[in-house]
Amino acid sequence: MPNPREPWNYEEPACAEVGTALFYSIDPDVSFKGARWEDPYISAREVCGTCVHKLECAEWGIVYEEHGMWGGLTPRERAKIRARNPVKIPKIQLPLWVRR
Repeated sequence: MPNPREPWNYEEPACAEVGTALFYSIDPDVSFKGARWEDPYISAREVCGTCVHKLECAEWGIVYEEHGMWGGLTPRERAKIRARNPVKIPKIQLPLWVRR
């Protein structure tokens, strides 16, 4: 997979108009196994569906993100893609002053 461009460098992404909370809903697959309830990402999917950066945002999410909606893909959907295509999420190295 190519090295995707950082999302904060996108020109006028659709998500910039609505804020980040919409894209970081509680993931029912992780938090409430077996529970039946409405997909909390419905509104986020609608926003992603209108964005010209959807594909590159999804690529970013697959490579770098474990949480939230990225390019119309939930954490579980991205995990399934990673399982089929070996992608290892890089771990962030915290600065020394934070680790103390």
